Amino acid sequence: MTQRVKSYFNRILGIKLRYRMLLVYMIGGALPIILIGMYLVHGMSRILIDQAKNVEVSEMEMVRRQAEEIMSTVSTVTKYFYFDEQLEEISLKRYTDYQDMVRDYRDFTSFLDYGRYYNSTIAWMNLYMKNPTIVENSRFIQVTGEMEEEDWYKSVSRKNGGALWHFHPVPAADYNALSMLRMLKTRKGEEVGVLAVYIRPERFHTLLQDRNCDTFVLLNGETVVVDLGDEIEPEQIKEYVTGGENGQSQKNIFLGNQEYVMTCETIPLIESQDFLQILSFKSYHDILREVGSQTAGSAAIFMVSAVLSITIILLFSHSFSSRVENFRAQMQKAAEGNFQLEEKLGGSDEISDLYDYLGTMIFQIQRLLAEIYRERLHAERLTIQQKDAEFKMLASQINPHFLYNTLETIRMRARKSRQYDIEELVRMLAKIMRSTLQAGNSEVAIQSEAELVEHYLKIQQYRFGERIQYHIHVEEDLKGVFILPLIMQPIVENSIIHGLEGKEGVGTIDIRIAGQDGKTAITIGDDGLGMNTEKLERLRRGLNSYSENGKHIGVSNVHQRVKLKYGDDYGVTIDSVEGSYTKVEILLPEAAELGGKVYAQSNDN
Repeated sequence: MTQRVKSYFNRILGIKLRYRMLLVYMIGGALPIILIGMYLVHGMSRILIDQAKNVEVSEMEMVRRQAEEIMSTVSTVTKYFYFDEQLEEISLKRYTDYQDMVRDYRDFTSFLDYGRYYNSTIAWMNLYMKNPTIVENSRFIQVTGEMEEEDWYKSVSRKNGGALWHFHPVPAADYNALSMLRMLKTRKGEEVGVLAVYIRPERFHTLLQDRNCDTFVLLNGETVVVDLGDEIEPEQIKEYVTGGENGQSQKNIFLGNQEYVMTCETIPLIESQDFLQILSFKSYHDILREVGSQTAGSAAIFMVSAVLSITIILLFSHSFSSRVENFRAQMQKAAEGNFQLEEKLGGSDEISDLYDYLGTMIFQIQRLLAEIYRERLHAERLTIQQKDAEFKMLASQINPHFLYNTLETIRMRARKSRQYDIEELVRMLAKIMRSTLQAGNSEVAIQSEAELVEHYLKIQQYRFGERIQYHIHVEEDLKGVFILPLIMQPIVENSIIHGLEGKEGVGTIDIRIAGQDGKTAITIGDDGLGMNTEKLERLRRGLNSYSENGKHIGVSNVHQRVKLKYGDDYGVTIDSVEGSYTKVEILLPEAAELGGKVYAQSNDN
């Protein structure tokens, strides 16, 4: 053992001084610093994770208190109606005069008064009564035999004046809301009716809308009252919902392949066995990312300290190998693509010769790269010129002036003959032909392109009649944005020829131009014949094969033009189901990148 230790020691002494100093520094200095730093960063990460969880708990406690105030307000309002003599009279009185009933309805103002006072919390109030002589409205609703058999009505009847919380439609609106139901009775114990007070859904949304995680509100662990989930579906969480124990719980769960921190606040509802649960699901990955950004600073300090220490040692050991180190640094710069070398290394030995050879090699590499760049640029320009020439060749196949003058002559004769349909048809055709023949690679406003498509569709309606219907929607902010010309009309033409022309009955084309995930999306869909999977895959494969059939610009042409203009991240995607629909989506850059311009609507005839 002693001989082996001595042998290792001699090997250490035999290496160069520079490397010996680095070895001593690494063992005695850098390694302890790195280990201590890793330990502290790890400990701080755990603390920050726990802190993030505690922040979630604190926020949920605040939400709980505000929710309890809402429930308390609703409970207080229901108590105001106890032993209300006007309400008892309406419920128990047998009406024979309609005007008498209307007068009683009008004189009972409690619903309106409390509704105005608690307007921010209460959406609606009404009473379910067994009085067969009333004419019901949205406030006074007659209890039917079918209603008496419903579970909620049986439950509230058994509670003998106690509260029941229920989530069901609001009579005066078209949405569901959480409501407190209570059977009202007279002092003699006679049933007046079931009072229903509905909470405004936006009250819960206001409490939860600023949270940056998926949040749900459940009634009795089953009914979803509020769904603010972007990534999580309500059905996924019900298996993790516990019973109605009052209090708070927090645990890590897995939904699919994603880990979440679930925080649950359980609120027993006033004067009832019902309970409300507020659940938040924060992605554990997001927590780790936030923690990582905070610990990055600490890790950077340790890294800077280690680098600074290494730099100091290197400066002391650099005296006898500075020129070699300088040469190595220049080689590294060249390998990383930085070809700006120092003018001279100095000296006249082999290292200087190698440095000169390096300069010669870099010069040759730069010249070769410049040639490659020029050839690639030349090839791309040729491609653009070829596509532009092919596109313009289509427009040059017809004498524009002859065509315009002929169409204008036809239009004027139609007007003189009072054939206004023909006049309108010729006018739209002229606009389409003018846009088509004058089009190049110059961009046009989206609204102008949409109007061109609308003219084309109106012409098709003259041909097919009511069999062709269409809808065009352009977001207001996008109307003045400029794009490539004639990228929508070929798609619409395919929708009619291949989708709707052979369909029996009415067919519809829906065109929407809107922002989508930081891009501009032009979606053209039809409910026509669609296509089978084999044909759809063949069409998708053919998108990247540019072809021209001599008659019209097809889907592949549009795809290639968009990719050539805006890059490979953009182009055409196709989706279709045979016998159902076909949807084509053209993705373009966002409006800011395309460039917004003022669009002046054309008024020419």
